[in-house]
Formats: sequence, C-alpha cells, structure tokens
Amino acid sequence: MKQTKLTFLGLVFGLCLSGCLAIGISGQPSTQTAPERMVTVSLTETEQTLSLPLEEYVTGVLLAELTPSHHPDCFRALAVAVRTLAVRNQGTLSDDPSVFQGYWTAETASARLGDAYPAALEQAQAAARDTAGLVLTYQGEPALTAYFACSSGATCASQWVWGGSLPYLMGVDSPWDTGSPDYISQKTFSPEELESLGQGVPKITSQAENGYVLTMEWGEEILNGEQARQRLGLKSGCFTLTEAADGSITATVYGYGHGVGMSVYGAQAMASEGKGWEEILAWFYPGCEIQKN
Repeated sequence: MKQTKLTFLGLVFGLCLSGCLAIGISGQPSTQTAPERMVTVSLTETEQTLSLPLEEYVTGVLLAELTPSHHPDCFRALAVAVRTLAVRNQGTLSDDPSVFQGYWTAETASARLGDAYPAALEQAQAAARDTAGLVLTYQGEPALTAYFACSSGATCASQWVWGGSLPYLMGVDSPWDTGSPDYISQKTFSPEELESLGQGVPKITSQAENGYVLTMEWGEEILNGEQARQRLGLKSGCFTLTEAADGSITATVYGYGHGVGMSVYGAQAMASEGKGWEEILAWFYPGCEIQKN
C-alpha cells in the first residue's frame, strides 16, 4: 500500500515559540512558566476521578500498555498517540480500555509490575519527556490515533470497524505482525453455545482483503467483524469459520484488537529494525503531521 511521509509542519515553529516565550521582553529569562495542561481520569475500580498533568497521564498509559522490553522508539510513538487521543477527547478520560485506553496509577503499576516497576517507570517517563507536548494532527485537528496489539498482517480501515471513514485510517500493511504470538488463535463453539449467542449457524458473507469480516449473517442479524468479535469473544474481527459434522463451529482468528491505526507489535518491530518513532507514526497514520500542542 502507498505510504505518505509524515511532515513536521508547525514543529519547528512550536519549538521556537516555546523558546521565545522563555525570554522576557528585556532579554532576560522570564520567571513565568506556562501552566501544565491538566486532564481528568475516571477510575473504574474505585469510582474515583483524578485530576493530573497530561504528561503524568501519558506515563500512566505507557505503563499499562508496554513493558521495559519494548524499544524506546516504540514507547515514543505510543506516547504521541496517547497524548493525541487525550487532547482530542479534551482531557476527559477513563482508565477502562473498553471505553478509552488503559491507565495505571503509580500504586497500580507498582503492584502489577513488582520488581520491573522502576525500569518500566523510567522508560515511560523518558518517552513522555522526549515527546512532551507533541501530537499528531490532520488538517490542523488532533487525529484519531487509535492503536491495538497486532494485526492480521494489515491494519483495518476505520469505516469497516466504526463506520466513519478517515483518510489517515484507510489501512496499511503491517507484515511484522505475522511473527507475533498473538497472530493466530482459535476458539470452538458447541451447538449449544451457538444457540445461546444467536440464531442458527453464523455465516461470513463478505471479508476485506486483510481478512476482516465485513458482514456475517446470523439468523436475521447482520454483524460486522467488530460486532461479531464482541459477540463471540474473539481476539479480532479478522477470522474464518469452519463447521464440523457435529454442528460445532471453530473460529480461526488473526491478530489481536480492533485493528485500526497503529499495531503496537508492528511499531516494536519497526523500532527494532532501526526505524525512528517519527517514521513509525508516518507509516501507521499516513498524511498526519507532528505538531506542538
């Protein structure tokens, strides 16, 4: 698929502007600093709402999504994507991945990661610091920088999954994903299980080039891949169905996640090959620009 280079319109201006603001009219350094951008995060487990600086939030998401084994440029690419989503959502966020994107407080991250926490925190903080204030935009507006674990070998167009077409989310190749341990999985459903989930035997009636299920007929219902994925509890909306003689159905699934935007596994592989975070973002979000927020 054709790729478009990411441009840096506004980045130099933004950096120059921030440098100029640090100098007072008299030519002396100003003692005034710009206020930190704050966000609010709803914590589902405790039903609390936190107010915290944006960059601290970015660090918490990186802790929830990545491990210290991920490449620094994978961390940086995801930091920009996370920050962009937060800005796009106007700073009103949730730690529930099914609602927005995962987020860990320091206490949660320490409990979950144990001895690995200090190294993970250092890696996440460094990525947030290295990309501080940078977001991806399309035509001057924050982009929908969706991301997920790994694809079927190519990412999905946004309209297949969510119904809205975006020029920078039309789907790109991600051949690295075929090496992921999450690339292929299977799940079998007995006739009784199928009966509890729908009417009759589901049949895939159309698929995209990358295997994403565009339509699946199930009795009187017509589902797309994401709807079928949620109904059947599959890892991805890219799958095939095989019916056995006993009436059971086996779903062979490719990839993990909704499939739109940046594949984290692909980003890690690109970084390991020597690609920088800017090039990673350019690949998965073609036509977008890096700008200072």
